[in-house]
Amino acid sequence: MRNRLILGTSAVVLGLGALLALPAINFGADSDAATKSVTGEIVDLMCYLDHGAKGEKHKGCAEKCIKSGGPVGLLSGDDLYLVIGDHKPINDELSAKAAQTVTLKGKVVEKHGMKMIENAELEK
Repeated sequence: MRNRLILGTSAVVLGLGALLALPAINFGADSDAATKSVTGEIVDLMCYLDHGAKGEKHKGCAEKCIKSGGPVGLLSGDDLYLVIGDHKPINDELSAKAAQTVTLKGKVVEKHGMKMIENAELEK
């Protein structure tokens, strides 16, 4: 019985040692994330997702919704991105750009079909 216990304990210790010898892996990181520039129309996500509102006809409403804190989107062709500033909303800067075509630079990520540009900056 004692020999089995020693062998079992040794196997556990060896197993843990092997795990510790592996290189560190960041399981939370998105390996496909990259800083990119994306060009598209600034939309307010509430109205766009609800009833497809975009363009010049919707500019006033989109500006009001974004200024009020609604989520900001960038519509680039068939791709729609949630836009976030440097770990905070970027609404104040982008509300006046509603319905306009702009280029944003930031970290582009996608998970479970949702796309996001984070740390977004408006390219001049």
